[in-house]
Amino acid sequence: MTPIRITIADDHRIFREGLRAILDSIPSFGVVADVPNGLELLESLPYQTPDVVLMDLNMPILDGIEAMVRIKREYPAIRVIVLTMHQEPSTIVQLLELGASAYLLKNTSAQELVRSIKEVYEKDFYFTSYISEVMLQPSPRNPATADTFAISKREREILGLICQEMTTAEIADKLFISSRTVESHRKSLLEKLQAKNTAGLVFKALKLQLVQI
Repeated sequence: MTPIRITIADDHRIFREGLRAILDSIPSFGVVADVPNGLELLESLPYQTPDVVLMDLNMPILDGIEAMVRIKREYPAIRVIVLTMHQEPSTIVQLLELGASAYLLKNTSAQELVRSIKEVYEKDFYFTSYISEVMLQPSPRNPATADTFAISKREREILGLICQEMTTAEIADKLFISSRTVESHRKSLLEKLQAKNTAGLVFKALKLQLVQI
């Protein structure tokens, strides 16, 4: 199996080195770069393109939010895991809407960090129990329904299974359809809900109470 390629972006050197030591001990991981700010992160991507970026928000020169915007615009296939001390719901919502695949606090255990990287690589998202609580808080907007977004019965069914963390192959097997059909519905859902990735899709589905899990 090809190792999951990871880049670490954090302005604290001792934190980067500690994180790299943890990840380098995992046979299925390969750290391709560690950088101290968002600008060096962006400059490294054409030469050491990772599958997953672990990124702090507060960094000099170019912060994590601006780096996120540019990564999702220029390298949409790269999954970004935010690793920060900020736990304000408004910040979490902002980053998930910008395209973060996961949002972890820096007091996260090494075990959960490893799990989150694997889940993000395989399923495009990972939500901790705290993030799930934030998502399930009632939306201040008017209640939305599947009809609001012109979501079909089949799309709603697939959306519910995505929210249950099922992979494309698992959904295809369960519904007796092809993986290509599942991906076609996923693409349609992304467009209808104006989500940047699967994490954003799940976030909006739960936040707007479009599915029950």
